Amino acid sequence: MIQQDTAKDKYNFVLYIPEIVHQKYRVGDSGRVILELRINPIKKLIGRLVSREAVSDIELDELSSSAWLSMDGMRSILDIARIQSRKTGDDIDEAAGRIVRFMRYLANRGWIRFKRI
Repeated sequence: MIQQDTAKDKYNFVLYIPEIVHQKYRVGDSGRVILELRINPIKKLIGRLVSREAVSDIELDELSSSAWLSMDGMRSILDIARIQSRKTGDDIDEAAGRIVRFMRYLANRGWIRFKRI
């Protein structure tokens, strides 16, 4: 019976453990995470033509920054959702839904990956 429970957990996305792959980020003065992305050569060229510096940074909002900083390679998505739920006062289901969408977006961009359970 324990093996069956473990097999079911293998497909439960909220039990996955995210770890950060994109290491070029910083925390700004406001406490928000700023992801520093590689600048496309075409954007660089266009920036030179209009005498502006090309910028390809993404600043995350407060909740996203909190979720990003909570990813330590030890916490599951469910653990991060619990942390977010306590911070916002939202229901755990609502927080988990929001975190799952955010994690899928980050994974699709290649900025995080998931450890096997």
